Amino acid sequence: MISAVVNDLRTGLGAVRLRSDVKKISLAFSRKSDNSGARYFLKENMPRLQYNNPQIQFEVTKVKDVPLVPEVTVEFVNRPTQKIACSKIQSSDICKKLLSITTEGSAPSA
Repeated sequence: MISAVVNDLRTGLGAVRLRSDVKKISLAFSRKSDNSGARYFLKENMPRLQYNNPQIQFEVTKVKDVPLVPEVTVEFVNRPTQKIACSKIQSSDICKKLLSITTEGSAPSA
């Protein structure tokens, strides 16, 4: 059982090492709105990212009553913060967008 959980954390979308200049990844969404992509990203992809990147701080904000546009915020050590809008997109697309700006092959954007 435990080996299956660890294997799931080591494989699949999000099971990669991120750039060394990624400092913090934050996910914010409302429970009241249509945020299924953000909820599934939290459940499916974020654990893999956290497991494979223990040096990065991860933060989740779930708002109960106030409508909130879901987004992922990526903070870097020496680059401007980048935001990924998560409204009405699937968790896999959220993760792919995140990986496109945080993996070693990605070019830093100014």
